[in-house]
Amino acid sequence: MNNLKKGILLAFLASVISGFAIFYSKISVAKISPLVLTTSRNFYVGVLFLVLFLVSGRIKELKKLKKEQLTFLILIGFIGGALPFYLFFTGLQYIPAINANLIQKTLFVWVTILAVIFLKEKITAGYFVSFALIFTANFFFAKFNLTFGKGELMILGATLLWSVENILAKKALKTVSSETVGLFRMGIGGSLLMVVGFLSGKSAIFLTFDYNKLSVIVIGGTILFLYVYTWYKALKYTPASLAALILTFAVVVGNILNGAFAGIKILPKDIYSSLFISTAAFIILIKTNVIPNLFRDLLSKNQMLK
Repeated sequence: MNNLKKGILLAFLASVISGFAIFYSKISVAKISPLVLTTSRNFYVGVLFLVLFLVSGRIKELKKLKKEQLTFLILIGFIGGALPFYLFFTGLQYIPAINANLIQKTLFVWVTILAVIFLKEKITAGYFVSFALIFTANFFFAKFNLTFGKGELMILGATLLWSVENILAKKALKTVSSETVGLFRMGIGGSLLMVVGFLSGKSAIFLTFDYNKLSVIVIGGTILFLYVYTWYKALKYTPASLAALILTFAVVVGNILNGAFAGIKILPKDIYSSLFISTAAFIILIKTNVIPNLFRDLLSKNQMLK
């Protein structure tokens, strides 16, 4: 299996994990304030990446980083791991969650535009069809009433910053490992958010977590760690525009989880949206020969067993 097919499968795995992460976050915010939750969780994920480096003996990789690489990594930590999270969860206090989610779903649009301009990525016919299906799924079936107030602008700002982060990460991943990018993104981001939390007078909240709140942070943080770990590996092998498009499959996963475990009634618009996104995902897998190759590999293994 070549690197592109490996990256596509990793991107789909990241989208599934993202679906679980979003689902668990919705449950978690009922127990902990959103900004405190994301600060604690991101800091925890940064610690997990550091432990991974120490246990695997990869800490020596950090000593070999050049100045240009460090600049990219620090920018990723600030632009991707700190500032957008603060903007997003602060903006969430001013607008309904459904509006925030809708704005955040435009991520794949901005990543595509930036990837074409700065990474010179080519848009194929198959990608364009999938893009159109996912765009329709996310925005045609949604019922919303957007205004451009303070909250909306903060959420849009966060989404644009995450888009820029993906482009920076794609460039950084040419010369550094995906684990290193994850360490800087979550380590710097989580640390900066924690500093902001303490400076804003929330130190008492961070120091008085009970067992239930700590378990929420640990479970959610572990899921987030798996997502970041998988996502950057996918981004290393896959064009940024394609990876961001595949990531929208998390919406389908979220709809399934909501219907199966949260007791939320799945509306017709959710079903139509999921069908459009699933069709787009199938087209991507066919056009990139991932499905044909998987069937070919399975047939080969069966013949060997016979």
